[in-house]
Amino acid sequence: MDENERRSFDRLRVDGAIVKYKVARGLNVFKNFSNASEIINLSKSGMAFHLPEAVKHGTEIHMRVSFPDGIDLDLKGKIRWQRNTNGNNLQSVGVLFNPFGSQKHYNSMRALQYLRSMKEQAIDYSETESE
Repeated sequence: MDENERRSFDRLRVDGAIVKYKVARGLNVFKNFSNASEIINLSKSGMAFHLPEAVKHGTEIHMRVSFPDGIDLDLKGKIRWQRNTNGNNLQSVGVLFNPFGSQKHYNSMRALQYLRSMKEQAIDYSETESE
């Protein structure tokens, strides 16, 4: 493992998984969900994907993730990093999921259970590519 790697959970790539998102605007008002974007990788603590707009570190984001097995999850998190992607007007972003539980701004325990079980449909991303 790369000694600069700070993640404590394996990143996975799930072919066919997509995300739609909306980011906080102004007084924490969210606009409509975006068009679908392919997920770069995900784990039970966060995910990375492409989006066509620059966003600030710490921006709240609401995501609807659709998996190839038909499961859809609504997840909330915050932008932790952003990078330009080779001049194609897309940003790669990393999102840290909010905690899981029953409080208002938390993600559901159902989502956590699914994320823990998704290894069956995933490819170990950490062995195929590093960012």
